[in-house]
Amino acid sequence: MKKINYLSLFFLILIFVILIILNKETPRKIAINYDKFEYKIPVYLGVFDLFNRHFNYKYLVKQINVNQYNKENIILNTAKWVNQNIQKIPEGVDLVDSDPLTIVKRRLGEQYQFSDLLCVFLIYLNIDVYFFNSIDPLTIFKVNNYWSVLDPYYGVYFINENENFASIEELKTSKWEIVNLDSQKINPLDIQDTFFQNFQNYDQVKEHYQKVFNDIKSSKQLDEMNIFNRGGRAYIQNPFNRVRYEVHKIFN
Repeated sequence: MKKINYLSLFFLILIFVILIILNKETPRKIAINYDKFEYKIPVYLGVFDLFNRHFNYKYLVKQINVNQYNKENIILNTAKWVNQNIQKIPEGVDLVDSDPLTIVKRRLGEQYQFSDLLCVFLIYLNIDVYFFNSIDPLTIFKVNNYWSVLDPYYGVYFINENENFASIEELKTSKWEIVNLDSQKINPLDIQDTFFQNFQNYDQVKEHYQKVFNDIKSSKQLDEMNIFNRGGRAYIQNPFNRVRYEVHKIFN
């Protein structure tokens, strides 16, 4: 009888402690037009939001890729969804950066947010990524045991001489061409259809991307990098990975 009472008391205390923890406030950050703000919410609401985002991502990538089984097609199909469903932020409209799901809800994103969101989606499709947040943010992904690059903002990716995804090493040595997400080579005479007013001709585009590619880490460096240093926010949307990330922060 005493054992039962002790056990009951233990669970009552445990429940009490959990309720206290769940009702404690935790900081939440948001950026509006690059100005950062912090506010507080209860832990239980933060946990709910984490699982809500997790299940939303799982549902979204499944819906985006219905009847898609080839990994290369899944990558391009997902990138196409981001490119076509997220609009560039119009002049006068606030840039809001809270979590990647905010981009989906608003259907609006800054250039870096296109690659940020695509990285999240690809992680949920079990595809390794690296969020390259430079002057021209890019999504770097691993396919067929090598790393390649995609730019969801402009809706382009890069192929080698065999018309496969160009590896990082090929991109660094100028052995590549630009194609759109329908795998059609970019027409040098219609650069502004793809890149708006940002480039005047095809040579400017090639020169721009070549400089960016030269700054990307090597495939070996990416392979050796801890996943939590690779993907921006992509790897910590999954609740289990979020726990691993918090442990990783403690010991690193």
